[in-house]
Amino acid sequence: MIRARRIPDAAGIQLEAVLLAGGLRALLLQLAHPAIGHGVAQHSDFAADPLARLRGTLLYVYVIAAGDETTAGAVTRRIDRLHARVISAPDAAVHYDAADADLQFWVTATIADTALRIADAVWGPLPEPLGDELLARLGRIGGELGLPAHRWPRTRRAFDAAFAAAAVDLRLDSVTRRVVEDLFAARGAPRWVRLALPFLVAATLPTLPSLRSALEPLRAVRVPDPTPLLRPLVPLYRALPVRIRRLPATRLLTLARRRATTPRRPGRAVAET
Repeated sequence: MIRARRIPDAAGIQLEAVLLAGGLRALLLQLAHPAIGHGVAQHSDFAADPLARLRGTLLYVYVIAAGDETTAGAVTRRIDRLHARVISAPDAAVHYDAADADLQFWVTATIADTALRIADAVWGPLPEPLGDELLARLGRIGGELGLPAHRWPRTRRAFDAAFAAAAVDLRLDSVTRRVVEDLFAARGAPRWVRLALPFLVAATLPTLPSLRSALEPLRAVRVPDPTPLLRPLVPLYRALPVRIRRLPATRLLTLARRRATTPRRPGRAVAET
């Protein structure tokens, strides 16, 4: 007797801890877009805290997925305020505006593409209706920030085509290479992050074939790809209680609710999405 796969619903998949493994991939895809990479370089303290954007993005993703209306509104308004400053100077070598729909699409698409790939890897290829529903839910990440609804594909097939078309603009230049070097060095991160990050980088680069040759020389520490060793752990992950698999989401949602009720001092943008 063949046991059926027990796949979470679309809302549940968004809260799975395993999706955290794709955060670096999504971030690298974002930084490789010249306009986004230059915006991050000019408007965030990336060198001082290179993982801040990743943390901010994860918090926002979880809030849009499962946060209450008050928390989601507070987080979205904060990001809107930060993004209002993220506009290039008239004489900038690369022009950008965080309100640009093309950039909003690409940031959202990197998160969605990565999440869909991980879900397929953990639970097997998602049934088409489930994949399309998850795609629609992930589209809210951009929609809440102003991405027009018509810009978000309705099916995975249409999304894959739109993603491939947008990816032709990806490249690294001297500015974005420095940003990636700061990310890989993680100088401002806790020691455990600096120890774990090289292995995450090694596992991530093979998933970015078009960028791998440009990213390889920027690795701060070279270690073997741990993916073959981790792949047998996937069934164990699926067997974990749901509350354990969603513990990071639960904690970040708690943090977001706390932040939503705590006044924050004005500061430099962290470019959270």
